[in-house]
Amino acid sequence: MKKLLFLVLAVVAAGAVAWFFLGRRVDVETVRVSKGSLVRTVEEDGVVEAPDDRKIFATQVSRVVEVHVEAGEAVARGQVLVRMKNPDLDVRTAETRTLLEQAARERRGAASRVGSVRLLLEDAVKNAGRRERLYEAGAISLSELEEARLIADRLGKDFAEARSAEGAAVALESGLRRTLSELQAKGGELVVKSPIKGIVLELPAEKDKVFQTGDHVVTVAPDDRMEVVSDVLSDALGGVVVGQKVRVSAPILGSSVLEGNVSKIYPQAEEKLSALGVVQRRVKVKVDLPFSPLLKPGFEVRVAIETSRHAEVNLLPVEAVRTTENGERLVLRVEGNRVRTVKVSTGLNDRRSIEILEGLGEGDEVVRDAGLDIEEGTRVRVQR
Repeated sequence: MKKLLFLVLAVVAAGAVAWFFLGRRVDVETVRVSKGSLVRTVEEDGVVEAPDDRKIFATQVSRVVEVHVEAGEAVARGQVLVRMKNPDLDVRTAETRTLLEQAARERRGAASRVGSVRLLLEDAVKNAGRRERLYEAGAISLSELEEARLIADRLGKDFAEARSAEGAAVALESGLRRTLSELQAKGGELVVKSPIKGIVLELPAEKDKVFQTGDHVVTVAPDDRMEVVSDVLSDALGGVVVGQKVRVSAPILGSSVLEGNVSKIYPQAEEKLSALGVVQRRVKVKVDLPFSPLLKPGFEVRVAIETSRHAEVNLLPVEAVRTTENGERLVLRVEGNRVRTVKVSTGLNDRRSIEILEGLGEGDEVVRDAGLDIEEGTRVRVQR
């Protein structure tokens, strides 16, 4: 009886062991190797700036009489933004215009006198010539000849004086015209126009405000592009070059992402204090970006600089690959509902995916979490 009981217990124990090793299944989640593109990026915070913005300053003491735009408004090239007034300039312009009118009248009078004296002089010269011939013929006396010569000489001097007066009048009129033109040009400066097609970025001007020479009146920025400046860690700068693609995101953009390009990498690193109080060496990087009405200068954004891209490669989630102490890369491949540990060769990776170069092919199934403690050959049940 005891022998029979012992035999039964032995059979049960053997069955339990057999079930444990042959029938036990571990529930796992799996993924398959898939084809896709892998992009490695350098990510940093950045600040939006307006490139090539045009700041317009007051060229003279003046008062604002009209403001035709508002900050943030789109404007065309040549559009009037602000009108100002300079009373002293108005007085000088009016005075110069009056003097110019007087000078013009004097110049016309001088020209008329020159014409009159020229005619008298021509007649006197002809008369002196006739008397010269008559004197030679003995028809008139020497005193009559000398009288004609004196008249011609006097009119010659009068003509020279008239020509000189006319020249002075012309010079005065020309000078006053130049002065008036300069004053009108300064008056034109009081009508502030947009030098470019763009957006009104800053508008200190307001009605009746008085500006001194050099005061800032308005700033206009281009509306076709903007810039983002980012301080990149010097250690991460190795793969960053001018021309690389950049993706820019921000809460205000929602799910939209703007694409730009690295336009400039500054030649010198600067020490910056991080939010955690750590001193870091960072290099300024500028990114050219298409214009977005949602982004304003000074807004903070997140930039992702694309440093490398591999297209149509085998990919797995990064958690599906385990790295051993000696640097080997392993995956838990599922074959016929059993786990097989497979060594793989990997390439590029980002925060989500890793490139599989050797050891697996497209469609191969592996355990998603390679860190699970599953022995070789263990039967698994895939969680769908």
